Amino acid sequence: MVVGREESLAAAVDLIQAGVSIDVVGSRGSGRSAFFKALRARVEQDEWTVVSVRGIASLRQHPLAALHLAGIGATSTQRPGPNLHETADQLRQALRASRSVLFLDDWDDLDESSWGVAESVRREYGVPIVLSRLQGLRARHTPSGLPASTLEPSYVIDMTPLRFEEMETALETYLSHPIEATTMSRIFAKSGGNIGLALSLVDATIREQRLVLRGGEWTATRDLWSSGLRAVLEAHLESLDDATRDALEIIAIVGVADIDTASQLVDWGTLELLEERRMITFIPSGDRQLVAVMPPLLVEFFRHEPLTARRTRLTGQIVRQLSTPESVWSVLTDSQSSPTTASGQDALFVRLLQERARARRIVTAAEWEANPTAASAVRYIRALMHTHTAKVRDVIAEILSSPDARSGDDASRAEFAALKAEWTAYVDNDLARAVAQLQEDASTVGMHAGMLRAVEVQLFANLDAVPEDFSSRLEVSDELPSTVKLVMFETQMSVLVSLGRFTDALRVYSLIEDLENEEQRHTPRVLLGMALFGQGDSSGALDVLQRGFDEAHGYLDIDAVRAFGTAAALCHLASGDHAAVDDLLEVIFSAGEPSPLPPGVQLSLLAIAAVVAIRRGQLTTGERLAADLEQLGAEDGPLPGQSRAWPQVQLLAFDGNTQKAAELLARSGEALWNRGARVAGLTAELSAVELEPTPPRLAVALAHLTEVPEAAGLAAQGAFVTALVNHDPRAILATADELDARGLTGTSLSACRFARTWYSEAGDEAGQRHALEREERIRARHAGRHFDLARFGATAVTLTDREKEVGRLAAGGLSNAEIASRLVLSVRTVESHMHRIMRKLDVSNRRGLRRHAEALA
Repeated sequence: MVVGREESLAAAVDLIQAGVSIDVVGSRGSGRSAFFKALRARVEQDEWTVVSVRGIASLRQHPLAALHLAGIGATSTQRPGPNLHETADQLRQALRASRSVLFLDDWDDLDESSWGVAESVRREYGVPIVLSRLQGLRARHTPSGLPASTLEPSYVIDMTPLRFEEMETALETYLSHPIEATTMSRIFAKSGGNIGLALSLVDATIREQRLVLRGGEWTATRDLWSSGLRAVLEAHLESLDDATRDALEIIAIVGVADIDTASQLVDWGTLELLEERRMITFIPSGDRQLVAVMPPLLVEFFRHEPLTARRTRLTGQIVRQLSTPESVWSVLTDSQSSPTTASGQDALFVRLLQERARARRIVTAAEWEANPTAASAVRYIRALMHTHTAKVRDVIAEILSSPDARSGDDASRAEFAALKAEWTAYVDNDLARAVAQLQEDASTVGMHAGMLRAVEVQLFANLDAVPEDFSSRLEVSDELPSTVKLVMFETQMSVLVSLGRFTDALRVYSLIEDLENEEQRHTPRVLLGMALFGQGDSSGALDVLQRGFDEAHGYLDIDAVRAFGTAAALCHLASGDHAAVDDLLEVIFSAGEPSPLPPGVQLSLLAIAAVVAIRRGQLTTGERLAADLEQLGAEDGPLPGQSRAWPQVQLLAFDGNTQKAAELLARSGEALWNRGARVAGLTAELSAVELEPTPPRLAVALAHLTEVPEAAGLAAQGAFVTALVNHDPRAILATADELDARGLTGTSLSACRFARTWYSEAGDEAGQRHALEREERIRARHAGRHFDLARFGATAVTLTDREKEVGRLAAGGLSNAEIASRLVLSVRTVESHMHRIMRKLDVSNRRGLRRHAEALA
């Protein structure tokens, strides 16, 4: 596969025709052998005589082995042992034509005798030699490194990494189908442009169904890592001695680090060797040089190595060599609250997260101590923010107040000023002081002042109200640095999504994609998912969010895991799919508490988890989560789900006090609406109507709905609650398919259920059958999934665990006496349970329980 190598191939043919020898140089998997094959085909088409010899590592100690295996000078049966003169004569005969060339593949593995004969023939007849060798081996003149008194000139063709478009073309040709854009980006990023690694990656992930053909495109369904890649990546490391391999793994553990820090961990000679072999790369970042492992897939290989003793040894070496001060070390090793117990892959994920977080705290602490600037302060604070202890908060406060943290270029100082303002607003709960700081600092950071204006708008949106002049504050001009544009566009997206201006939000996202910027921020993609869901494209939204979640999981980016996972959980909660919510929350909560900046993710996590727990009758868990949410002390956020009212509303509904629950939800919705959080506010108002269907409440919600015309999902919900207030079975059944299409499947099934009940009350058997058929058709679209039929209402969700157990047995046909015997209860207790179950589920007989599988699950 020579995509992207056409110019090099043409140049190589010209050089051979001119009698010039060629060295094809590249790393493992770079495509040297494929280039060799294509080059040989080209010169043979031009009627050249080609003799091919390949080095074999295991035969390196056998003289003339490579030539003999190529059929040149093979030992005769009459005379034991190789004959140097006969072998050389036969090679001369093979290359006697005037247009002859010798190809030596895997030159590094040639035996010395074969190379000596080839060199002799080249000098004698001037035959060009084309050899392939590994990138970065120090200058030498024989395969084993023996010195030579002369050096024959040769032209070097470098197998550089492919560009994105070249790799995309190569892989699409190989797979016979196009690759979905986000998946292709992940493959390219992981392989670092190494075509051999990319091919191994797609082969392994297709076998494990992590990469599947969907709708004519290859699409990643999970993280693109496979244990089947271990042997391939081991081959990339086999030429390294133990010390050099340790050095590479240390850099992988540390992650992207400043070159000064890297040089404290790894000596300069080793860094130079690793760079020569293209196993590390240097990335300019302002006035600094950052060091990273290449290809990035090697980092994942090291992370998945099940060698705890080795990783412990190398981490200890990092600590010793960085000489972290004791005052800082006590903070770095301070115990944290234990995350939720996890098992299997989740346990591995948590362990890897903890190791990475610890390494980042150590490295950023050393960088700050050695070179206290705004840039090193930001990295250190961000590394510390996931450790929730008093000592950590004290250290962060000390860094924020340090004069050294204000040194550096405009970009670094602007980023520090933004972080300090967020800490002041969200942690110290002082919005006024945070805004004053931002306005003061904006005059000192030049063209990066736009970043601070964006942070100011976001603070107001999160804690007060969306500024009416947000458009002018966030106006982006062409001359601004791309990093500033990115932050301003991201804030625009956030405000536009909260206002329900989804088309504008998608337009801004396209501008973010067009920015040439190395920083890949996850927030725009999260907002993209929420905008798609707001438009009613639930499948598109979940596709974006689930892919982002899987990708972040693979890269151990816990902030991105939480953001994507929380947004996806919100979509599943809206649909009533609690099992899908559980899967996401289990991973997120296992990783510990999120960063306090900003609090929106933590608000959503606790609110969603509390609602699901209470709806399952797990009151103790739900009340604990609700208390944690209140203790957080954060203002409601501008996006759906970021509300402290949700758990309280659910608790009131559980107790049967739907009127108070609806009043609380309506007040919360009105407050959010008035702050500019229109989507979140309208969501709450419509849900309040669902809880207590009254005309006045409906009128308020419908009036607000007209001001958010793009919210297709909310429009479907509006039609549903209108029919609910009007007690209209035909109208409510008409909303079912639209609700399902917009991702509100639980509400869709609830619409069918209401229609059946009302048709039954009217004695309309045809209507009942029609409603039942509609319900069955919707369920068939989601085979194997179970949905909660209401999001806040008491109906179908207020059963305790014991009531669910009794209900399941009754639905299965057992009598009260049989249930009492099975559960070791009195018949009277079972009768009491049955009375409450039938009242809560609004059914009149035991057969009716079978329609409530979700509530009894």
